[in-house]
Amino acid sequence: MTLTICFDALGTCFTLADIISAVDKTYGDELRRKGWGSQGFVNDWFHSAQRDYTYLSLISAPPPPISTILKTSLPISLSSALSIDPPSSSELEDITSLLSSLPASPTLKEAYTLLHDAGAKIGIITNGAKSTTEGYVSKAGISNLVEKVISCDEVGYAKPHKEVYEAAIKFCKDQEGYLGQSDRYFVAAHIWDLAAAKRAGFNTALVLSDFPAQVVDDEDSNDSVQEWYKSFGGRPDIVGKTLSEVAEKILAQRK
Repeated sequence: MTLTICFDALGTCFTLADIISAVDKTYGDELRRKGWGSQGFVNDWFHSAQRDYTYLSLISAPPPPISTILKTSLPISLSSALSIDPPSSSELEDITSLLSSLPASPTLKEAYTLLHDAGAKIGIITNGAKSTTEGYVSKAGISNLVEKVISCDEVGYAKPHKEVYEAAIKFCKDQEGYLGQSDRYFVAAHIWDLAAAKRAGFNTALVLSDFPAQVVDDEDSNDSVQEWYKSFGGRPDIVGKTLSEVAEKILAQRK
């Protein structure tokens, strides 16, 4: 049996850490005076852009590239947060240029190596551009561990459209030795992504790297977390604090 694992890219395998640092360097003091933190601002801007990418896909597919939405929405987000005129694109170049070279999430290479050595076939399913994501993969030193990158730009729809997960399932089915649903997993740090993946027929694994460790360790007895799971159709099959922990749990579940 061939284990096939599809990973989300943005925010799961690759982080916004460098962008947060760049925003903090230029706008951190002003954001704090307005009651923001740089990390909170960047996450809000990023998640809003992801939402708008999906909405535009609903309105008229295919949507513009998500990089376009991120770059054009950043001046507006800063204007709203800081009560200033929207900065020009040239003023924001030191920030937006970093979108093309996001760093790897902690333990990414360890997780991929563990899975690859166990015979798993790894695909990356992303709202980002294929070439940009392949650049992230190369920078992280994991090109030899990844079978394929599938971009929503190729599919013509944004996640969580079912067509994206159908493309991911096709990747799984194309792997030699693949037997069926028990052989395929979808890994993400976004629970909405996993809700759609589960509906499409994946086993799911959630990476809660932004949560306090004790919350993840005690998630089974935490009422707030359980209610959160319930609103997205139930607890994912696997939950972990890091990518490597999730990888270990996937392999353990198959023994």
